[in-house]
Amino acid sequence: MSLEEQVEADFARARRRALLRRLGARLRKGRGSDRLPCFEDARRRVSARGGARLERRVVRSEDVVGSVGRCSDFDRAFLPAEASVGTRWKRIDEMFHRAEEFPPVSLYKVGDAYFVVDGNHRVSVYRYHGVEWMDADVTEFRAGLWSERGDEGNLIEPPEGGEPKLHEMMDFEIWKQRREEMMREAEQNRLAKALRDSRKQRGSGRASSLAWELKRIAGRLLKLLRLLRKID
Repeated sequence: MSLEEQVEADFARARRRALLRRLGARLRKGRGSDRLPCFEDARRRVSARGGARLERRVVRSEDVVGSVGRCSDFDRAFLPAEASVGTRWKRIDEMFHRAEEFPPVSLYKVGDAYFVVDGNHRVSVYRYHGVEWMDADVTEFRAGLWSERGDEGNLIEPPEGGEPKLHEMMDFEIWKQRREEMMREAEQNRLAKALRDSRKQRGSGRASSLAWELKRIAGRLLKLLRLLRKID
């Protein structure tokens, strides 16, 4: 397979995975959306402020949970959700196969969660190929106090004993997202196993039908041979 064919196959496979995840999310109804979280939504929710530039660092891929401006282009697993990202995605994928060096991605950090400012396609390709760590330039935002929270209707009450930071809320959101991803993966594995079992059963059924048909033909041949012997 040529490199061009490999890149085309990678993108087609990534799109199929995204489609399966989207279908699984619709079937579950109410177990959470497969939409990639947006930084602005998270920022308002935890009243994030500031924006201190940190030293360049290595970030775990699975800790990158959202995007600043490309939320509709990728799903929660950073698989391509739109065909329109194909040209750029395939160009990055080709560079990956050539082992070319990439510049660090640019990320916003809130709590333990990272959102992509620049490098969404690179993160998508990294995640597709199972790359665990990536170089990143990180800007950290500080979560606000409970009294500064952005939930409508004041539905979230602060715990007793003071006003802690809202990192706990953000950490819970990350935990919930990862739990949903694990549930989706388990559901996909279950469906794949059911499909394999169904194929095996169909194959077994076809084998049984063939054996029965052969026995029926053999019985007819025996009757014909007996008839011929009587005639002789």
